[in-house]
Amino acid sequence: MEVQFFYNLSDPRCINKSLIEGSSFEGQARDQVSIMNPVVLFDTENIIKYNYAYIPEFERYYSIDNIVAYRNNLYEVTMTVDVLMSFRRDILDCVAVVDKQAMQENGDEYIDDGSLVTENVMFTEVLEFEDGFNDSVEYILIVAG
Repeated sequence: MEVQFFYNLSDPRCINKSLIEGSSFEGQARDQVSIMNPVVLFDTENIIKYNYAYIPEFERYYSIDNIVAYRNNLYEVTMTVDVLMSFRRDILDCVAVVDKQAMQENGDEYIDDGSLVTENVMFTEVLEFEDGFNDSVEYILIVAG
């Protein structure tokens, strides 16, 4: 099984990762291999400097969770699928309705998700009516909006 290794500089939450080109190695999977969390054995050197991989057979990108060294140049690599990078074209081609915005400063005020507070000021003003509305002594007028 061919596995292409990279060094990922991006945040795991990014769709398009910034990858530094690495090397391609042949590995051996156990009897059964998970597409979501593959564990692959490599008999090679210089594999410990990578943190990201692509398996062309599965057409998926993976973040490397753990590397176990057994003996000279024999490594067991445990990976987890990165669904954002693996399916980025499908995700970016989707038409979506924005329900929540991530910008905390200078957010889009036309997307009302309830988290953008522009200004909340309370004004209290007491006005006396000379003639009043009728014979009672007090009136309370509350205006909100």
